[in-house]
Formats: sequence, structure tokens, C-alpha cells
Amino acid sequence: MGYLTDIRVVDLTQLAPGPFATTILGDLGADVITVEPPSSRREGSFVGGIPYHGGHKSREQRINPLFRSRRSIVIDLKSAQGKEVLTRLIRSADVFMEGFRPGAVGRLGFDYPAVAEINPSVVYCSLTGYGQTGPMAQKAGHDINYLAEAGLLAITTRAGGAKPGIPLNVVADFSAGGFVAALGVLAALHRRGTDGEGSFVDVSMFDGVLSLLSVAAAWREAGAPDPSFEGSIISGRAPFYDCYRTADDRWLAVGCVEPKFFAALCDVLARPDLVSLQFDPDRWPEIRRAFTEAFAAHNRDEWVDRLKDVDTAVSPVRELGEAFDLARATGRVTADYRVPVPRFTPEAAPTDRYAAAPGQDCAEILGDLGYSTAEIEELRQVGAAGA
Repeated sequence: MGYLTDIRVVDLTQLAPGPFATTILGDLGADVITVEPPSSRREGSFVGGIPYHGGHKSREQRINPLFRSRRSIVIDLKSAQGKEVLTRLIRSADVFMEGFRPGAVGRLGFDYPAVAEINPSVVYCSLTGYGQTGPMAQKAGHDINYLAEAGLLAITTRAGGAKPGIPLNVVADFSAGGFVAALGVLAALHRRGTDGEGSFVDVSMFDGVLSLLSVAAAWREAGAPDPSFEGSIISGRAPFYDCYRTADDRWLAVGCVEPKFFAALCDVLARPDLVSLQFDPDRWPEIRRAFTEAFAAHNRDEWVDRLKDVDTAVSPVRELGEAFDLARATGRVTADYRVPVPRFTPEAAPTDRYAAAPGQDCAEILGDLGYSTAEIEELRQVGAAGA
């Protein structure tokens, strides 16, 4: 049994952060009902899949986590009958999640005050780029924009005027957006369990990225070195916390901050003379040259083999596919890319629900809401609900 089997989530989000948040809740057992728009308004959204993201194919093959652990219903929220269907869903919901720009869902008639009037105990989560208020609230953006505005692109750029590297959308969209939204919903549900009151959860991806960077900002404010690349010990300035190219043009990540790990690595490299120099910045260029020459002499996997029984913090820089292949082989991830996080004892039983097609669960969901077979057919005929 899942940990949230008594929770129903009505999900209006379409782009990555919202569906990722509801996947987390669905994986924990919640009954997630994704409300998808009619096909005429589906192109380019979460439900239709963006072609260069492989959306359609991954959905058909049941491997996209953003369609996992949920049921799907298609509702035309611009029609009166469609709005009535959503209203019935809200009455049955514990959580309502939307990811539109501030004000957009209100124009449909489903902002927080309206939804709270329908269901006073609902936890309403609004997931946006820049929050509900302030000068940036209506500003358009995607992951790259939130990372740029929050300072992350700048501090993860190597010195020398290099072009900022663009990480896959795992920081703003998924970590600062999806995970924070799921956390906020769970906290609000816990509070509701004590006083029965619903609440509004305002999640901004920009705020989420700033939160992730708050420790680094505090260090900087306190006079620590600039945390940008090559500015501090843990951002590439120190030779014992950096990446090194190997003979086969691959990379090793060295994180030997603790003296015992540094000494163990120096022993493998036959350079015990470097051990006493670890925390002498004037000698760091010497250490870096030694590491660079040593690692460049052998292939990456040869180094992995040489270091496998050594208690030191050195890891291969794996390609994405290689990492997931390893994780599958060791039971950390399933064939459908399900990675149980966190892991529980007793273990939560995984759900096998998957929204492989838009609206595939319309009849079942409408039946749950009390619609008769004739009423369901009528809704389908007029295009208010149904694939």
C-alpha cells in the first residue's frame, strides 16, 4: 500500500515542474487525476509532448515519468459543462495544482478563492516562475531563465569569459519547482490533518533556485571567497576538488577534501610528497599539474579499476545513459525509469497507473463523480469531456 492512498490530487499543470510534482505524489500512492485540454489546444504542452523532447514516443512506450502514477481526463474548461465536471472533481479533491501565470486560472473561474469556496479543505498549489506578486510575476520564462535570474548560470561558468553551460532542466523545473511543490503540498496536508483547514501553497521556481543557493550566498556575505567556478575550494579552485581528463578523453571527478582521502589518492599516484601540500594554496598549481599528468596517462575505466578498493573520493564522470544502465543493473531504477525516492520501510507499493493516452480514464473518472453512462456520452458528444 502507498503512503498517500487516501489523497486525491487534481492536476491542471502542463509543463514539466507540475507533472513532476504530481508524479512524486502519485508514486506515493495518491490518486492523481491529470486534467488535459482538448486536442486542439494540446500541441506543445505537457500533454501533447514537445517533439524534440520525445514526448509522444515516450508516452506511447510508457517510459516518461511525467505520465506515470496518474489517471487522465480531457476537459474543455472553456465550456460550461466542462467547468461543472472540474467543479465536481474539486469537491472530491484533497489537492488542486495549477501551473499557469498569475491570474490565468482565475479567468477560467478556478483561482484559490473560487476553489476554496467549492472545497474549503482543499490544498491549492500554484506553481509559477516568479511567484504571484512582484515586478517579475507576469514575466515569461523557462528553466534557463530562472537559473539566469537567480545567479546559478553565472556561478557555474568557468573563469575566462566562457559561455555559460546550460544544465538539463533538473534544477529549476524539477528540484526548485517539482520537489518544492510536492514538499509544500505534503506540509499543507499535514497541517490540514491537525485543524481541517485548507491552504494556498505558492511555489516560485525562481525562489526555489535562490533557496538552493542560499548557503553559498550566506558564505559570500560573510566574506568567504566567491563561490563561482574556480573561486572557492568546492568550485574548482582547489586541485583536490575538480575534474580531470583521462587518456581516452573522458573524465574523473576528484572530491578528496578530507586529508585521509587526499593521502590515499596520492599514495595510488605514487606521490606521497604531495600530502603535506594539500592546504597550501601556493602549491596548488604543482598538485594540479601532477594530477593532470597522472590521470591523462590511463583510460577512465582503468582508473576506476585501480581505485575500486581504495577509500578515496574519486568517481567516473558517467554519461546519462551509462549512469541509468548502472542503476538498473544494481536495482536502483526500474525499466520504466522509476527511481524510488525516498525509500521507505515498510516499502510503499508502486502504482501501475500510466496515462498513455490523453483522456484514457475519462469514463472511469466521470463514473466516480456520479455521471451516468448517458451523461458521459453527452459530455463526449458536445466536447466538454472526453478524448
